[in-house]
Amino acid sequence: MTTATLFAQLRTQLADAQRPGLAGVRALEATTQTVDALEDAVRLTEQRGATREAARFGEMLRHLSGGDPTKVYEAERAARAEKPELWAGVYVNTEKEQA
Repeated sequence: MTTATLFAQLRTQLADAQRPGLAGVRALEATTQTVDALEDAVRLTEQRGATREAARFGEMLRHLSGGDPTKVYEAERAARAEKPELWAGVYVNTEKEQA
């Protein structure tokens, strides 16, 4: 379902929730599922956007480095040293350092 469809469904459910009795209660309960689906859709959209942004920056870095892995590694180390808070929890490949 698209977010537009989910929002339309939510509007209908909220309108139906105004009905008296069991019909209103059921419509209100259904809104919980719709809100959960909307949250999932928004989260997925955010993840996809972040993935595309990371890919764009990776391509820029590759072009700036001339494709030299050593330059990319040095740039990563410098970036990690300058702003360690941005790299918290990010895996560090130490294989080259141990060799």
